[in-house]
Amino acid sequence: MNVLHRVTTAALAASMLLLAGYTEVAAAGSRSEQMAQEDINDMHSAMLKAYNAKDAAGVAAVYTDDAILMPPNLAPVKSKIAVGDFMRQILAPPFGGILLNVAETVVSGDYAFSTGFYTILRTDGTTLDTGKFVEVLKNDGGWKIYRDIYNSDMAAGTMAPAAATH
Repeated sequence: MNVLHRVTTAALAASMLLLAGYTEVAAAGSRSEQMAQEDINDMHSAMLKAYNAKDAAGVAAVYTDDAILMPPNLAPVKSKIAVGDFMRQILAPPFGGILLNVAETVVSGDYAFSTGFYTILRTDGTTLDTGKFVEVLKNDGGWKIYRDIYNSDMAAGTMAPAAATH
């Protein structure tokens, strides 16, 4: 009976230690995820500030060097340098500013994704476009956009018929 009592006590003590260790790891993971969420929010704030300042280099700065931006109805824009060139074109009039609503961000290790909605304003403050986006983020010496795709909620224009082939 004494042996059974010792084994039960040892098993109970080991279980409590394991549970305490798990709780500590889970709490550390939560703190780490919370810090990542805060860093990603800061990155989105910097991006929004750059967009509204019409600062193409500032927008490109939140992308990884090997980023891919996938705008609607256009070829993918590959690399941070190409994103900067693309943004110089996009931020020209009639672009006046952007409103951004990041609806969700999920962090998993050194990667995360964000989804949300945007409204692009004309220089006179009226709405130019509305749409949604999905970003894959990477902790690359700080959280940056690794992959970015967005599309408009506006009706697409009619497409020209395909050229005849013989």
